[in-house]
Amino acid sequence: MTDELVGRWYKDKKVLITGGAGFIGSHLAEVLVRNGAHVRIVDDLSAGSLQNILDYRSLVEFQQSDLREEGVAAKCLDGIEVVFHLAANASVPHSVNNPREDFSRNVYGTFNLLEAARDCEVQSIVVASSGAVYGQPDRFPIVETDMIRPISPYGASKAAVEATCQAFNASYGVPITIARIFNTYGPRQPRFVMYDFYRKLRQNPARLDILGDGRQIRDYCFVADTVEALIQLGRLDFSVCEVFNVSSGQSYSVVDVARAMVDIMGLGDVEFCFTGESWAGDAQRWEVSIEKLTSVTGYQPSCDLYTGLRCFVEWFDAHPERISTG
Repeated sequence: MTDELVGRWYKDKKVLITGGAGFIGSHLAEVLVRNGAHVRIVDDLSAGSLQNILDYRSLVEFQQSDLREEGVAAKCLDGIEVVFHLAANASVPHSVNNPREDFSRNVYGTFNLLEAARDCEVQSIVVASSGAVYGQPDRFPIVETDMIRPISPYGASKAAVEATCQAFNASYGVPITIARIFNTYGPRQPRFVMYDFYRKLRQNPARLDILGDGRQIRDYCFVADTVEALIQLGRLDFSVCEVFNVSSGQSYSVVDVARAMVDIMGLGDVEFCFTGESWAGDAQRWEVSIEKLTSVTGYQPSCDLYTGLRCFVEWFDAHPERISTG
């Protein structure tokens, strides 16, 4: 979707982005602000950062709040036409270590938002779910009608979020679309495999420790393409709660990513050392169909893995202060 098309639909729209100071949310906010939307960001800053929205902070309405708190959701939705609900814990390992907090943030926060939306004139709510709801599928590519069988507390909390969305849509007519987002990467990303590889290679360019055996398969999607998909979904009008896979439709192994990263960073021989074990709840293979998203919205991912990784590396090279030393 070109800026012209985004501007045509979102110009002067009043848009709420929960989790808008986070990785994906901040990129989404930037595109919408650039195209004339009136953006309200709500974020408790538990994972997000004001640094992410620094360049356009004066152009958005920012509220540091937790959707689990009484009355916050209703206040956030006041006057809003389109909602992108991205606020959540988005870490499988964190959910394994803190399942109660994971469910509280993801499920109860979403419930409060949807309960408040019953009394609002919201045109569209796009709720971010995750490929983690599929668990470890036994057939590929993964399509939206496949059974969901989460293998982590995070995946289970997102499955509960989806069930809540379906119920509020069916019972109250709340206009909800579910986006099952897979592995998104890009500038400002604060964790996960690309960030982990980059940080380790900057610390020791001769050796890279890789979780598991490196053969894990993922469908990686550059953040600009994920944002494109969300924006497309936000302007559609469904009478029922539709579910869409959001990714690139191209799969790579973890070793593929490591080799590309080493090449882009201009490193010589790097020793890959495999831990042999991954974390609990880590799926070993995801190959994703985005046919439904493409056929309904016209979405076409525009960034291949190598190009996206180069952008990722160049951004972090220019912002070394954003790299953790831990």
